[in-house]
Amino acid sequence: MKAFTLKNINIYLVLGIIYAFWLLNLLLRSEGLLDDFDVFFHSGKRLLNGENIYGEPHYINLRYFYSPLFSCIMALFQEVDVRVMKVLWWFLNVVLLLRVIYLIYTHIIANATHRVFIYFITILLMSKSVLLNVVGNQMTIVMLWTALEAFQQFKKDRLFLSVFILCLGINIKLLPMVMVPYLLYISDKPGKVFIYGITVFFALAFIPAVFIGWDYNLFLISEWWKTLNPVSSIHAVQTYEEKILDAGAMISKFLSDKPVYNEPSLNFAALSDGTIFLLTNVVRVALLGLVAFMAYKIKRPVLGIHQHILVLAAFLALVPICFPHQREYSFLFHMPLIAIFMSLIDQEKNWKAGVLFAAFALLSGMLTWVDFTGEAIVAVFMYYRLITLGFMLLLVFYVLYALRLHAKPAMPAN
Repeated sequence: MKAFTLKNINIYLVLGIIYAFWLLNLLLRSEGLLDDFDVFFHSGKRLLNGENIYGEPHYINLRYFYSPLFSCIMALFQEVDVRVMKVLWWFLNVVLLLRVIYLIYTHIIANATHRVFIYFITILLMSKSVLLNVVGNQMTIVMLWTALEAFQQFKKDRLFLSVFILCLGINIKLLPMVMVPYLLYISDKPGKVFIYGITVFFALAFIPAVFIGWDYNLFLISEWWKTLNPVSSIHAVQTYEEKILDAGAMISKFLSDKPVYNEPSLNFAALSDGTIFLLTNVVRVALLGLVAFMAYKIKRPVLGIHQHILVLAAFLALVPICFPHQREYSFLFHMPLIAIFMSLIDQEKNWKAGVLFAAFALLSGMLTWVDFTGEAIVAVFMYYRLITLGFMLLLVFYVLYALRLHAKPAMPAN
């Protein structure tokens, strides 16, 4: 009989099981309060009533920002109690989150020297974002899964499946669209990918017309675009809701004299709406340009991490910073970047870079939990937009660090 030793234990599986039990504990501790899933679910009811699901009155004063297709899916379950739907949504999120962690481990962490440590710290640092997503019944886990799963299938040359998964995510919430230019750029069959993408995207956009009618579907698509249009008035100066943390919201908070709803004032200037809008888009373009430059320059693996996942992580990290109306739970999109960053630092044994990484990670508020630091500290990180600043600095440092490492002699890919 084989002796039982610590070497027989799959530490990654053990940590995954512990994490799953923690997520179950979050479900059991749920107080049944209203959250964003109630907004998703209520949109299905409004759809069945033929209403403008994007217009007033907004349910619990929160706008519905998702697609007509997702609202149609919610409409199918209107006979089910919303509490049951939330449990089913929890199961879906847990399954997809564990798949995300698995993909990050296999693509990034598996060949690291101290992989147990990196694996543990990655899920620890991201646990606050996970908690916010699970407790608030958010969409971010689903969106991150569509991005990473599409990449996984793309890598296996299952192009149609990859495109379908990615287009499904884009149809629901647009966020995974940051991957599209890069996948076209690295594909051996960009024309085929493009044709698949256009076909699937429009098919998903117009499937609801079969059930709700052509005119109503077109109307909803036009109204949906108004809520997403980054140059619309509601996104130009983001002061209409509290706790919005993307770059545009940070600039509005610091440089506009318009008070942010339900937040203390903190403006160092009183710039016009037009200037705020221009400055916001300059920052967005600058960050996108930096990541695009990284994609152009990095042509081979860096310290054993494949160039495609290295660049993809930077594109995903743009999502909560550059897209409007992003909250703290959206920074879950930084999970691949965090894992890669630590893996690179571990491989190079660059402890100065490690100190900077730790400083920016602390600044981003990933470890400021109400249970440990108190509500006052959490509020400081939130209202002073330290969270936004910390994650922006992490992204910029990551790109510059990867470019510097790329200039060194090549190492074998994973």
